Amino acid sequence: MLCLYAKHHLPEHLIDIKVPWDTYFIQKKVTKTLDTTDIQIVKTVEMSNLLNTSTIYGKFSDMPIGIGELSEGCKTLLCINHAIKYNKTAEYLFNITSCGGNAINYLITEMARSVDIYCYCEHKDFGKNKKNVEIKLGDKLATTILDAKQIYMDICREDFLWEDTDA
Repeated sequence: MLCLYAKHHLPEHLIDIKVPWDTYFIQKKVTKTLDTTDIQIVKTVEMSNLLNTSTIYGKFSDMPIGIGELSEGCKTLLCINHAIKYNKTAEYLFNITSCGGNAINYLITEMARSVDIYCYCEHKDFGKNKKNVEIKLGDKLATTILDAKQIYMDICREDFLWEDTDA
């Protein structure tokens, strides 16, 4: 299940394990262990194909480009998938702010079905999935994307309100 937290509402025991995708991507050498699950992530999220561990076909042309040109959202999912493969998801709190709705939707429906993945996000674009899902937001459980957005906005309400400093 995706366990999603707002940046300013992180549980104390998770605050010290925030992981941006770039640090994890480089330190864990994610591209050295790419497998069929990673290929599927790239195909679905990027609408592209891996040629090898360092090259993909460009999204907008048939030209090979470096894997570093993948979107940040796709790289984030590759990092999360790496943690899943090594049974390390409980050790990390991934920042999925760079993930758009398509990447978060894939994360919810494909990757977080049988494992808990801890993430935080600074937006509420969770995709447009019409299937039933399970997303834990703080201590609340959402079973639809629409419910998840509403619960998330309620949790983050003070983060989005302007503070009147002139009063």
